[in-house]
Amino acid sequence: MSLSRWKAWLGAGLLATAQLSAGYALDLNSKESVEAITSTLSSLASNPPKLALKLTPEGLKKQLEDPNFIASLVTGVESLIDGLNTGRHRRRLAPNVAPLVPEDHRPSAALRKRLDVGGVEIPSFEEWFQIDIDDLGLNAVSTASSGSGKEAPPALSGLTLELIHRLNDLDTVASVHALQQGPPPAVNPNDDPRSGNQGYLNAAPQGINARYAWTITGGDGANVGVVDMEQGWNLNHEDLRAANITLISGRNKDYPDHGTAVLGQMLMIDNQIGGVGIIPKAKGRVISQSRPDGSYNTAATILDACNNMAIGEILLLEAQEFDPVGGQYYWPVSVADANHDAIRVCTGKGIVVVEAACNGGNDLDAYKNLAGKRIFNRAFPNEYRESGAIMVGASSSAVPHVRLGYSNHGSRVDVYGWGENIDTTFTNADGTANNLYTTGFSGTSGASPIIVGAAAAVQGIAQARLGHKLSPARVRTILTTSGTASGNPSSDRIGVLPNLKTIIDGGHIKA
Repeated sequence: MSLSRWKAWLGAGLLATAQLSAGYALDLNSKESVEAITSTLSSLASNPPKLALKLTPEGLKKQLEDPNFIASLVTGVESLIDGLNTGRHRRRLAPNVAPLVPEDHRPSAALRKRLDVGGVEIPSFEEWFQIDIDDLGLNAVSTASSGSGKEAPPALSGLTLELIHRLNDLDTVASVHALQQGPPPAVNPNDDPRSGNQGYLNAAPQGINARYAWTITGGDGANVGVVDMEQGWNLNHEDLRAANITLISGRNKDYPDHGTAVLGQMLMIDNQIGGVGIIPKAKGRVISQSRPDGSYNTAATILDACNNMAIGEILLLEAQEFDPVGGQYYWPVSVADANHDAIRVCTGKGIVVVEAACNGGNDLDAYKNLAGKRIFNRAFPNEYRESGAIMVGASSSAVPHVRLGYSNHGSRVDVYGWGENIDTTFTNADGTANNLYTTGFSGTSGASPIIVGAAAAVQGIAQARLGHKLSPARVRTILTTSGTASGNPSSDRIGVLPNLKTIIDGGHIKA
């Protein structure tokens, strides 16, 4: 690849990422655009591209016998790619290889034994490694024209994707995917002046009927813990500060406007300013995929959250992933095998996981992974891969609710929430503005906190009535029971909008 082509490719990738962060198109001639691109470049520079690689049992044995085994696999494949792409001059240093998940984040042998049910083995994560690929001589992310005049989603570069595919073809490699940072996919309410804008709180069919749940002991989320996983927040916002939301681990640095909007939907304080969260009495915490050492690692973050959570608490995955097959962005995080395995550990431990279906407009039923398996299609039980998470699609705010065009969809999607016109807290790009609000938060990013709110209301009522919280499987079943169907269920394929009144009055919250 020529230097000029590489620069153009890198610039396109930076522009697309900066546009996603800003939420609007950027002009390369404007000061704001230059600042956004400079900020994105700084972020990418501090997070060099990496791969997550899982070895087979035979491969792990070889790595334990020879610590240079993985490095030799990677350099061998890179040399092959070099031979097929003449004119590339990449430095010949051996790639750095390290464990994907720190040992203190991994599930214990006792926990794995307890969770090993029905022959479904829970991974130890000893077989997972991370590999630096910044010696490839190109940015890991590129953009391409969609051919329709619309901006195409960011994607892994062709050479990075080729490296993933060729490594995956090796007998000693079980799975490979990129570790690449990307943007994430929001009581007495009468004295909260924005409460009237929060239609998602209202009775069905418009909303989930949180206002009814507030009249039931525990329906405001009391005694329930929720954790939001993404990359940044403004925890000092005027309508969040008193919630005393704390950071479990990681760096609070990227996309704070997004994280602040998500927290507001769930946890805005019942006071005399702003709005009110769906579960204002819940205990909120956050955890960042930007790890303390500056790396970007979703699987390790999920496991760290799991280790710091109690049975019955709720983990929200506000993130998207690059597909290892086609390299495109906007896929659920569980498309990556390490993330799927980490989610299984959490749900097996009794933690409710809510996962955004994400915003690629993809039919998840049609997706096949690198092994050719339809991992999201429940119609193929021998190929379908169950993590235990509740997956969330996005609908219109108007009734009848219909799937929004960008929402991923399919039989794997359990429930939906509003994906537009969401009123919640907001902040500026630096996360320093403490009194901003928005009426336009959107996407499966906005839909998923609504479902967390419904799940936490159920868990709060269960704790009050039964003296304990419910299992992840039971919560998922309850939320999909007697909900509001979308306008065109057969074509929308995003599940139902939970209805807390029918759930409560129908006696579904029971042991």
